[in-house]
Amino acid sequence: MKIFKLLLLVVVSFSFISCASAQTNKRKTTKNSNPKATKPMNNKPNNKLTDGKIKIIAEDAYGTIETPFVFVARSKETYAQLQNFVENLPPASEIDFSKMAVIAAFAGTKNTGGYSVSIRQTIDKMVVEVVEPPKGAITTDALTMPFQVALVPSEEEKSLPLEVSANWKNAMQTYKITSGEFESSGGFAGMLKKFSAEGTIGILSFGDYATLIFNLSGKGANKNLRLTETASGLMKEGKINLARLDAGSFSEGPKPPLKVSGTLAGGKLSLMFEPLPTDVADGFQASGKIEAAKIK
Repeated sequence: MKIFKLLLLVVVSFSFISCASAQTNKRKTTKNSNPKATKPMNNKPNNKLTDGKIKIIAEDAYGTIETPFVFVARSKETYAQLQNFVENLPPASEIDFSKMAVIAAFAGTKNTGGYSVSIRQTIDKMVVEVVEPPKGAITTDALTMPFQVALVPSEEEKSLPLEVSANWKNAMQTYKITSGEFESSGGFAGMLKKFSAEGTIGILSFGDYATLIFNLSGKGANKNLRLTETASGLMKEGKINLARLDAGSFSEGPKPPLKVSGTLAGGKLSLMFEPLPTDVADGFQASGKIEAAKIK
C-alpha cells in the first residue's frame, strides 16, 4: 500500500509540473506573436546575382510611410538616399549596381493587418502589387503600412521598366509632354540625330524624394525610339534632381546614363537631360529637354 501511495504521489507531481510548463510556454508564445515586434529583415544580398531571382532585403507590415510610394536605386548615390528613410539595409559596398538594382515599394496605410507588398519580375518589366488578405481571414485590427525592399537583376546599360498596380496609380500625378526636343550623337563617324518626344511622366512623392516613371517615344527618326524607365531622386522646393536615368533607345550604345534636373510648379513640369561623364571612346550619348502639363 505504501508503494502504491508513493507511485500515485509521483504521478500527480509530474502532471502538475507538466501543466505549469505548458502554461509558461503558452505565455511566451503569445508574447512573441505580437505583430508589432516584427523587425525589417537584414539579410545580406548575394552580390553575385546570376540566377535572375529577386532577393528580399527588407520587409515589414509596420512601416512609417503613410502614402503609396516607390523608390528605385540604380547607383550608390540613389541607394544612399533610400537609406535615409529605410533602416537596416545592407551597405552599398555589398551591391553590384552594374548587375542589380534596388526597388522599395510602400503600400501606404491599410486599415487592418494581412496586407503585404509583392515585387515580381516578368519577361520585360518589374511589377509591384499589393497582396490583400484572403476573404474570411482573421487579421490584426490595427493600422498597418506594409513595405518591401528587393534586390532585382538589372543590366547597367538597359532600362528597368516598372509597372505598379492601382494602389500606386491612384496616388500618382500624371504629366503629358507638351514639347520635347532630344538629340543623339557620337560614334566613330560623329553621327547626329535630332527628334521630338511625346508621352507621359508619372510622379510619386514622399517628403523630399520623388520617383518619375517615364513612358516616352521619339518622333521624326528612322526607327521607333523609346524611353521607358523609372528613376528616383530628390525633389526639394519644387526642384527635381535625378542622379541616374537610362536613355533607353533614345541613344545608341554604348551610352552613359542621363542626369535629370528641373522644376515642378503650378502643374507644369520642366526637365533637362544631360549625359553623365564617360570614358568610352567613340560612344554615343543623348541629351534633351521637355515641358509637360499635369493631366491627373
